Amino acid sequence: MRYYHKRKLSSRLIENKEIVITSGVIVFCLLLSLFFPVQSSIQLLTRNIFFLIIVPILYYKLILKKKITNFGLTLGDKKAGIFWGVLMLLTTLLTFFLLYTYTDFRKNYLLSSYVVHNFWIFLAYELILANFFVFIQEFFWRGFVQLYFSKKIGIFAVFLQFFLFVLILLPTGNSFWQMAPTLVISLFSGIIVYKSRSIFYSWIVALFSLVILDSFIIYHLK
Repeated sequence: MRYYHKRKLSSRLIENKEIVITSGVIVFCLLLSLFFPVQSSIQLLTRNIFFLIIVPILYYKLILKKKITNFGLTLGDKKAGIFWGVLMLLTTLLTFFLLYTYTDFRKNYLLSSYVVHNFWIFLAYELILANFFVFIQEFFWRGFVQLYFSKKIGIFAVFLQFFLFVLILLPTGNSFWQMAPTLVISLFSGIIVYKSRSIFYSWIVALFSLVILDSFIIYHLK
């Protein structure tokens, strides 16, 4: 019995140590993804790929000795992914519509004039640049942060990643309305990932939501 209690205590200490180290890695990645100097959009994308994708993968593989499928890089629960994906897509679009109709969102959410006036630039922007950033966000916040902590605190991990995401966006200097779509997506994507254990459904929903939002705004600008 005494041996059992010692073994259980040792297991808890190892688990707590892992949580502390993982939390430190998360903070390290976030700080460098924010403050490591860059001079162009390409460098910004490269910085985010390195600190928000490559470093977490290396940490999981080399330190934790775990599979990268733990980041939600599987199809997970397909039925839950499709059901909650569709439900959260409709909820996200409804939220966007309410923001556009009843707040100052329409006056303060800005799109590049190149994107607004050129369909091919718009298409390239959404499917390449926006797509990359959406995947990076889903991989790090929902795949790394949320799926790791969901094993410890369950559904509260959805709100943990959302709260941390809000804190990280504050120093960026962007207006609240410019950040609003990503904040909405962060919360609802978290629900999709929690239910499906996969980031693929949330990735598709997030990208689709932004494409529809930007298309809707451009349509009303013309």
